[in-house]
Amino acid sequence: MAEIYKIEEYIKDLTPEQQEKAKACKTKEELIQLAAEEDVEIPMEALENVAGGCDSYEYYCKSCGSTDISIEVDDFDYFYKRCRHCNSKNIGKRVVKEE
Repeated sequence: MAEIYKIEEYIKDLTPEQQEKAKACKTKEELIQLAAEEDVEIPMEALENVAGGCDSYEYYCKSCGSTDISIEVDDFDYFYKRCRHCNSKNIGKRVVKEE
C-alpha cells in the first residue's frame, strides 16, 4: 500500500494562504503551477505522491547521477528540470521497482 502523502511537511514555511492553496492541489501539475506562481520551490519528494501521482519512476541527472532534481515552470507553462547538484539540464526518467 502506498504511503499517505503529507504535504504539511513541505509547506510549513509558506504563508497560511499559500498552504491552503497547496493543500487544494490535486495533481503534480497544479502544485508545480502554484509553486511557479508563488515563486517557491517544491522538492521532488513532495511531488512524487500528490493525489493521483503514485508513479513508480524517478528523475535523475544523466551527468552526475543525482536524484536531487528541481522542476521549474516558465511564463509559457513549460516545465524545466535541473539538477540541484551539478546544475545540468540533462535529466532522465527511470522506473523505480517497488519493494
